[in-house]
Amino acid sequence: MKRRFNGEGNIRKRSEHSWEASVAVADKRYYLYGSSRADVKEQLEQLQAKLDDGDVIDIDKTVGDWMDEWCECYTAKVKESSRSRYRQDIQNHINPTLGHIKLQELKMPTVQRFLNACKNEKGLSQKSLKNIYLVLNKAMALAQTQGLVRANPCAQAEVPSYEEPPKEMRPLTNKEVQIFLSHILGHPFETLYYTALFTGMRESELIGLTWDCINFDTGNIHLYRQLKAVKGKSSTWTFTTLKNKQTRDFILPPSVIRMLKKQKAKQAEWKLKFGEAYCNNNGLVFTDELGSHLATRTVYERFKRIMRMMNLPQVRFHDLRHTYATLALENGIDYKTLSHNLGHATVAFTMDKYGHVSETMQITSAEKMESFIQTL
Repeated sequence: MKRRFNGEGNIRKRSEHSWEASVAVADKRYYLYGSSRADVKEQLEQLQAKLDDGDVIDIDKTVGDWMDEWCECYTAKVKESSRSRYRQDIQNHINPTLGHIKLQELKMPTVQRFLNACKNEKGLSQKSLKNIYLVLNKAMALAQTQGLVRANPCAQAEVPSYEEPPKEMRPLTNKEVQIFLSHILGHPFETLYYTALFTGMRESELIGLTWDCINFDTGNIHLYRQLKAVKGKSSTWTFTTLKNKQTRDFILPPSVIRMLKKQKAKQAEWKLKFGEAYCNNNGLVFTDELGSHLATRTVYERFKRIMRMMNLPQVRFHDLRHTYATLALENGIDYKTLSHNLGHATVAFTMDKYGHVSETMQITSAEKMESFIQTL
């Protein structure tokens, strides 16, 4: 049998659509995987080129070393808010527990025990745990494709199940909508709350809304970004792409257009009143009197204060979005249009989310048909 030397490599077929290349380096064997022979051959040649240049893989690299390198070097295309969350998950949870383990020695049972402990010992929420798993899995999947580990130790691990009931939506009734409108009359955030109620825009979309998004002549609004605080840096805010990374356009109701025109006139008054102290360089629609952007916490707390006055402490700001969706369906807007206006990824998601409304509409439809039948 021919003896293979360091860096020479070996290629074999694992299954119908899976190929493996391996190469020995300093008494260690590294593995590369792909869907075709050409794929793994290309990876092998790239690795061999690195070896020829003296760029030897660090066989003592730890999980902590790799997680820091991955976050710093391989997440450039990720939104800054997501990268910040990645860093926090790595620093607060992954590295303190798994960071000392050599990368090649991290196995699935260790990953599973780590995930279980995050739930049972740390008491992390399901969402937090899913985010941690996502970060670790992404990093380990890349480590596999680069030949740093033979297999992704996260591939077969499972996020522990939770029995937490999903948060129930609490849209306002027609009567409550009328009361809400009377409570926000003259409120500093009247136009923002009014726009949220009758467009279904997300809070971060409203806070990041700029005047260039609105065409007063056509009534069209073009949403392409949102304003969010950088996680871990509450005083730092940044514009990011919308959820699902999809821009959207839709026509505003005339009453919303009128409210926005009043908002623009109000800002003009503030600019005259405060002079050079007024600064709204980004052209934000919703600001304080000096032109600064509004904070999510402030908008939410003022809203909750109104809800307590209405004896509705359980209603969240996000329920204004649900209220819009409910009102839209009850007033004949079809699911496809509503899904687009809300910025949902699919119409199916919208239908599943607001299925209870369609049941109400079906009852109304049946009653109307019965009324017709009685006339025959």
